[in-house]
Amino acid sequence: MLSSVFRKTMWDRRSGFVWWSIGMLAITAITVAFWPTLQSDSDALIELMQNLPEGMLNLFGASEAVDFLTGPGFVNSRIYASVGSFIAIFFAISMGTAAVAGEEDKRTMDMLLANPIPRDRVILETFAAQAVLTTVLAALVWVTLILFNPVLDVGLSTAGVTAASAGMVLLALSFGSVALMIGSVTGKRSLAVGVSAGAALATFFINGLAPLIDSIAWTQRLTPFYWLLDHNPLVNGFQWQLLVLLAVIAAFVGVSVWGFRRRDVTV
Repeated sequence: MLSSVFRKTMWDRRSGFVWWSIGMLAITAITVAFWPTLQSDSDALIELMQNLPEGMLNLFGASEAVDFLTGPGFVNSRIYASVGSFIAIFFAISMGTAAVAGEEDKRTMDMLLANPIPRDRVILETFAAQAVLTTVLAALVWVTLILFNPVLDVGLSTAGVTAASAGMVLLALSFGSVALMIGSVTGKRSLAVGVSAGAALATFFINGLAPLIDSIAWTQRLTPFYWLLDHNPLVNGFQWQLLVLLAVIAAFVGVSVWGFRRRDVTV
């Protein structure tokens, strides 16, 4: 098993991943199943939404209250702009933290490095496992939405769901790669968790609230949430903005490789 870091990582995560998958399936299914009820009581909802501050709408990927009354707008606000994405983000962070810092924290890194495995492979194969399992989580969202869409008349397109789900993966890996980078450079598990999770929450609020304050509105463009949500992939499909997230991930993984090569590892 240790001859392949990728297989080892996948094996180590097998039990916990089941519960992450159940959580993602549950939130997606519940969200879509609620759509017919929402349609039947739209007047009450629109009145409620109109009384919310503009910042609250921005936080959930909507510019106007009526955005919540369309199938794509409702799904986007619940899945891709908030709860679903955060499930994927925190899962990716947990894997990024466990990759190096977690092994050192458990004093099992010596077992890993005692094998003829280059350090670069440790980083790249653990990241590959992180990417594969995060993609599976997003694929569960994709399958659920595609199956429910014609039954409940949600109004989603296959191209839109595919683009938004791919964007969810890239968003999650943006923060998961931060956790991997910090763990690889410092070997400190708590620091990797704290910084990456804190960054996810901070950038979520910056993306939603910064446009309300002229002096800091520009900071919205520094957040991964902006590069996913601004062009609304659930409606518009794939756009070039997703490449920004891909470049960010590649940069963080590159720094992870560089940092792990040069550091004295605690075993």
